[in-house]
Amino acid sequence: MRRKCPLLVEEGVPLRELYEQLFRDSLYEVGRRWEAGELSVAVEHQATAITEGILSELFPATTSRKALGRRAVVSATAGEFHQVGARIVADSLELLGWDVHFVGAGASVDELLEVVTEGRPDLLALSVSLDGNLPTVVTTVQRVQARCPTVRVVVGGRAVREGHDAELRTLPGTTCLHSLTALEDLVRRYPW
Repeated sequence: MRRKCPLLVEEGVPLRELYEQLFRDSLYEVGRRWEAGELSVAVEHQATAITEGILSELFPATTSRKALGRRAVVSATAGEFHQVGARIVADSLELLGWDVHFVGAGASVDELLEVVTEGRPDLLALSVSLDGNLPTVVTTVQRVQARCPTVRVVVGGRAVREGHDAELRTLPGTTCLHSLTALEDLVRRYPW
C-alpha cells in the first residue's frame, strides 16, 4: 500500500507545502497537546516516528538541484530532542543544491562547535522547539561566532515561530526564520 504523501508529491503538491502545512503544523499541535497534558510522551514519540518515516519516503522521491558548492550544518539545539524541524530544513537546503551535514538532535554545544569548526560551513541552521532551550541557542550562537565569525546562523522552530526570539534577534550574523519560504529567500541571496 502506498502512502498518500508520496502520491501528493507525484500529483505536484510542492514539498515545502507538505513540510509546512502538514508536518510542521501537525507536530506543533502534538507538542501543544503534550504540553497541556492531553497526550502522553509515548503518543508524541509515535507521531514523530510516523512523520520521520514519511519524510524518509518523500525525500528520495524528489528531484534535487545542481550542487552549488555551499555548505550547511543543520542541528537541533543542544538539549532538544525534537529533530524533525531540523531534518526538514536539511532536506530543503539539499533540494536547493547545498551540501548539508545533518547533526540531528542530542549533540552538545561543544560537539556542535567542533562540527562547525571542522566543516567551516557557510550556514549553521539551528532548530529550537522549547522556550527553555532559547538560552542554549544564544550561548551556541555566541560561541560559534567567536570561533567562526563568517558562518551565517539561522534559527527557527516552534519557540521562534511563537515570538520568543527577542534576544536571538540582537545577535550579529543571526537571522530568525518563521518559514521555509524565508529560508529559501535568504539562501538564494548568498553570499550575504
